[in-house]
Amino acid sequence: MSFAFNLFFTYYFLVLSFFYVLIPEKSPQKFRFDGKYGLYVSIEGDHYQVHWLTSAPEEGYLNTHTEEVENFSYGTPKSIIHKVQIPLHDQPMDIDFGSPSGGNGQITIVPNHERDAFEFKGVDSVYVLGDTHGNFDEVVQILQNSKLIDENHQWIGGRVHLVFLGDILDRGKDALRLTWFIYELEQSAAQHGGQIHLILGNHEIMVMSNDLRYVSAKEQQVANMHQVSYQQLYHPTRSVLGRWLSTKPAALKIDGILFAHGGIIMGASLKSFNDRVYQYTQAPLFSHLMEQPFDSVSFSQVEREEQKDYLYDSFGPFWFRGYVQTDTLGSYLDAILLNNKAKLHVVGHTTVPNISSLYNGKLIATNVPKAGTEMLLLTKSKRSKYHRFRINLLGEFVVL
Repeated sequence: MSFAFNLFFTYYFLVLSFFYVLIPEKSPQKFRFDGKYGLYVSIEGDHYQVHWLTSAPEEGYLNTHTEEVENFSYGTPKSIIHKVQIPLHDQPMDIDFGSPSGGNGQITIVPNHERDAFEFKGVDSVYVLGDTHGNFDEVVQILQNSKLIDENHQWIGGRVHLVFLGDILDRGKDALRLTWFIYELEQSAAQHGGQIHLILGNHEIMVMSNDLRYVSAKEQQVANMHQVSYQQLYHPTRSVLGRWLSTKPAALKIDGILFAHGGIIMGASLKSFNDRVYQYTQAPLFSHLMEQPFDSVSFSQVEREEQKDYLYDSFGPFWFRGYVQTDTLGSYLDAILLNNKAKLHVVGHTTVPNISSLYNGKLIATNVPKAGTEMLLLTKSKRSKYHRFRINLLGEFVVL
């Protein structure tokens, strides 16, 4: 094929896929790829490479601003696929990008994320969202109707804490947009006295370790447009989002509440578990862990099996379903709560019809069939007791 034909075919395919993905026996569904729906920021040596998409073939622009460094402006050639290389900075950098016809975006890139703490005390109110799986619109709606964010997605929740129980990636159509939203909301909440917690779920582990079985077709198309593997959007050391995700804990404790994506049944301390997961995500092997075929020349097969056994263990906190699927594990749950000086375990991962209280109130399951449409609220009533509410998409409260 000629170069001209290839170029024409590429533009035709990309512009068409920008707006519609045909679903059998359903009307065409419109998708967004512009702005933060298609933003990818990689780390290349001493530079960021900012990749974004626009809804029409146009010249693009990117402006940067930091408090202590001169502002810079960049232009890109006429296209729907844009990229600009900018120097790394040791302070937050505001980036404004897009094209004349719209679909623009603004993001603040924060350098050198420290590992998140995994234990907090003295918190009066905790909101919890179970698996959200790329359902950006639903998450925004429930947070707005619960008066935690405003119409500009800025935090208005005061000093409360909001926990995302993992599995923000895969399945849904806007996983990338949802991830950037949480990335920004963490900054906004911190500026206004609140706190955002994101716990790693099995799908974050899967994507970062190159297990891409559950990536939606629309999200895969974002990576295709940028001409990278989907895993590169979340590479744990070579992408902004991946570096950020890799700082997140796999288990969390807020006062007397123990949080994990699947559920904790093993006896290791939270510190040792979180340390080990972080150690694995930072190792060069991790981003190749689930590649097929596996490069056994560059990486140790023994170390690979060790990581897989730990991170993909069906009894590990990323994958365990036993507490929700059976009511016979009360003694194990009691032991875990006692070992961690907790009174309540909150989990996601295993689907329940509605947010549900199990084991005489010692465990709450939060993963509902339509991701992001119910939220849990726990407010302190006494030192170790909580009022419990289920919140629906309209922001209506029901006592749990």
